[in-house]
Amino acid sequence: MVKSETLCERLVERLELGEPLSVIAKDKEFPNVSTIYKWCRKDKTLRERIMEARKQGVWTLLDKIAEEMQVPKTPQETHFLREKWGHLRWLSSKLLSDTFGDKQKVEQKIDNHLIISWSNGEKDERDIKTIESVVETLPGSSITKLPGTSSPNKEQGTN
Repeated sequence: MVKSETLCERLVERLELGEPLSVIAKDKEFPNVSTIYKWCRKDKTLRERIMEARKQGVWTLLDKIAEEMQVPKTPQETHFLREKWGHLRWLSSKLLSDTFGDKQKVEQKIDNHLIISWSNGEKDERDIKTIESVVETLPGSSITKLPGTSSPNKEQGTN
């Protein structure tokens, strides 16, 4: 079967209505699932459209559940629907994790650059002593001579 824009559009529409891809692929007008996946591997835009349509389909199914919950059910129907609803809750937590996920995504933007600078050529012993005390507190630091000093630092045992 040849991929056409209208065929892809109908596929996306049905996914948005909450139909599983496996059910859609059984329809004679659509290719099988592996062909659709092959199209997706070759066409990034189609892959993104299908993924977005699947997310929209979950919203459609959630709306259908809300409708089903308004109608009284027998105990047998209720048991079946609980299983169905549980699966849909799980699917929602995966496909719509930003909205229904158990964990919140936290993005931190931290500037972790350390900038060490010295004055404009004039030596100030207080600045060098401060730098030496900071370096000594860093784990695993072994600086033998600080730039701008004439003697090695305290770790070598001389001043």
